[in-house]
Amino acid sequence: RVETKTTLKKRRRRTTMNKLKARGEQNVSITPAHGGACNDALCGMTHDEAGQVESLDIEDGSALLCCDEKVETATTTGDGTATTTIDDVKSNAFLQRPVFGAPLWAWAQIVAAVLAISTAGIAFNQLPSIPPLRLASWRMQATSLVLCVPACREWGNLDSELKTKTCSKTTLQKLVFSGSCLGTHFGLWVVSLQSTTLAHSLLLVTCTPLVLAFGGYFLGFAVSTGELVGAALGVAGVAAVASDAGTRHRGTQKMEHAATWQGDIISLGACVAIIGYMVMGRQLRQWMPLFAYAFPVTLVSAVFLAAASAVLERGAIELEGQPGSLKRDSASHSSYTLLGWFFHLEYFWVITYLALVPGLLGHTGYINVLKHVSPLVVSTSLTAEPLLGALIGFFVGVADAPGVATGVGGTLILLAVVAVIVASANREAKG
Repeated sequence: RVETKTTLKKRRRRTTMNKLKARGEQNVSITPAHGGACNDALCGMTHDEAGQVESLDIEDGSALLCCDEKVETATTTGDGTATTTIDDVKSNAFLQRPVFGAPLWAWAQIVAAVLAISTAGIAFNQLPSIPPLRLASWRMQATSLVLCVPACREWGNLDSELKTKTCSKTTLQKLVFSGSCLGTHFGLWVVSLQSTTLAHSLLLVTCTPLVLAFGGYFLGFAVSTGELVGAALGVAGVAAVASDAGTRHRGTQKMEHAATWQGDIISLGACVAIIGYMVMGRQLRQWMPLFAYAFPVTLVSAVFLAAASAVLERGAIELEGQPGSLKRDSASHSSYTLLGWFFHLEYFWVITYLALVPGLLGHTGYINVLKHVSPLVVSTSLTAEPLLGALIGFFVGVADAPGVATGVGGTLILLAVVAVIVASANREAKG
């Protein structure tokens, strides 16, 4: 046990020095906060080892955890040597504490991601006149722009080996597949909202944990009974929430689409499509930095949706007015171009919100934690989206008060999330 802690401390100190060197510092030393020296020899490193820069993952701060240290950096300039000391780099072991097999910060990030994603429906409803595939494409375009800068930063810090691996044919194929799955999910989901009832769409599109659990079980993957029960319980909770949403939608005479088997199949297709995105994310995130993975996948999704919109929604710009005519005023024309969101102020703010909150904090957030938790746990957590969306909509004044069925469904969803998390942790603990 003592030997393990010592090894962990050496590794974290080594990573700290490598990261500082990667940022351009030439002479780096780490001094324990309690005094004394900690040179390369005491840290178990040679100068050659210290010079080997590890790939940087911006969200990973473990190198500075569990050890209070003083970090001294010295940079050499043309006028001489200037030394900068960073005193008392405090540990944050609390957030790294394992809880159900994953760091505590990962669970906090899942909560934040689910909350962020739950606001997407409200934002989408602010742009009801935009064709669904074009709207989904706009969101992916804006999210790609947000992810571009940190992705370039991570790429610059990658060593040559990881760059070669990232650019390999196999990795590129997986990135394109993941982005296509994400684009398909978003495209089918927004189309389903205009093809079937809200209740059916909510129910079927959030059946992902059920498909993952039972699909994995029949394919021979390790899935415990508790995970199967939890997944089924989560879908039952979503069904209760969706039934309440459907009833209230009819009561307020806002339902524009009847339930159709075509729309239901489209919703189920959106549910299945996101599985490929999650599975690829789980696999590639084991070695790829967060933004270096998320940016190309999101960009592929944006291109995929833009191409689909250009082919399938060419007639969507035939707006109100004379049948078959096109409105040529600048506002309507720019609204329906591939980059129309960027030139129309009303659309710009809504799409920017979708990129920063549901996109960056939401989807990128749960892709981040896929490095530590299974896709089944993440997808089960996301079954809380309809419940939270209904509550948020009520509090901001764009939805009716949730009914009794929503309360019952919400309780089932929370129980399902806890059941899957505990069962998954117990299965992994048993090996």
